[in-house]
Amino acid sequence: MRPTIVSTTLTGSNADTIGDALASVVSQVDRCIVIDTGVQDRSLEVAREIAGEKLLVREFPWRNDFAAARNFALHAAEIAGARWAMTVDTDERLIFPPDFDLKQQLSGTKSRVLLVSYADGTYTKERIMRLPAKVRWRGPTHEALDGQRPGESTLLAGVYFTELEKDESQFQHKFERDAAILTAYIQEHPKDPRWHYYLGTTLQSLKKHEEAIAAFRACADLRGWNEEGAWACYRMAECFCTLKRWSDAIDACAYGLSIRPATAELAWLAGYACYKLKRYEDAIAWSNMAMVNGLYDGAGASFTRIGFRHLPGLYEGPYEVLKSTFLEMGNKDAAAVADTEYQTARAAREGRPRTDGDGAPTGS
Repeated sequence: MRPTIVSTTLTGSNADTIGDALASVVSQVDRCIVIDTGVQDRSLEVAREIAGEKLLVREFPWRNDFAAARNFALHAAEIAGARWAMTVDTDERLIFPPDFDLKQQLSGTKSRVLLVSYADGTYTKERIMRLPAKVRWRGPTHEALDGQRPGESTLLAGVYFTELEKDESQFQHKFERDAAILTAYIQEHPKDPRWHYYLGTTLQSLKKHEEAIAAFRACADLRGWNEEGAWACYRMAECFCTLKRWSDAIDACAYGLSIRPATAELAWLAGYACYKLKRYEDAIAWSNMAMVNGLYDGAGASFTRIGFRHLPGLYEGPYEVLKSTFLEMGNKDAAAVADTEYQTARAAREGRPRTDGDGAPTGS
């Protein structure tokens, strides 16, 4: 039996964006469920123009909780008789290959959750759930799925999504909103590292680097998911670099490597910090470590990794550090070799096939 699939979309007053979001999925689903969280414009009319008879509208009064709204959407999909629910936000667009048949793909999977990769391959999101749902969203923003077991989620190969760019004022509004929500939520959940991490990213985006460092350190110290803990150290090191506290950046990178040694970007960033401190032998050593565990000419692909990545650090970044370091040391021949490797590694990154899921599942 071919599965019934619906899309679910949360919307407030998003008349200018919801149409393209629904248009990107309507041909692949049997129903488009739109969750009205307080529409004050033509959003529902636009949705009807795109989805036609496939449209179902359900109301959910907004209360600053994305997880609650997404769980309501999953329940609405179950009530509608769906066997699969696909999430598409108003600022997202899903991209399917020509002649792609989503129902056929779902018929052949045993997974309960399917991940979809961002178009540039930097991260993934949980976007398709089998119903009745065995998982639940949690968290008021940057929401995560609870209840997943190992092996129950897989990447839906060939399908990608994009997100609309936000302008500076939109970003500022989002970051300030998230900072307030997460600060309050951490008071209730102080031992969950996820919320410390996303508070850190929000504060970093607001250029509150000292506060961000404290949040990232709290995440790392709680020792939850090793990829997240190591990446919290990477983001902490970024903040230290912004503040030109190079030695502290190196210490943060070393801490992250103690949590997940295969995170090559940490070694790359430590090498860069050593270069800035004129510790050239250390810069070379860290860069070599990054190359060994990177994706260009290293073992990076052999390590299981579903989360955060900075692709330049996995490809050409270490060679760039080596080139600059060798030039400072007066070794022009070694610098030329490093520059050649830099160019080749960068070309490899820019031409890599988009087949891997290399990002952190995140929410809004």
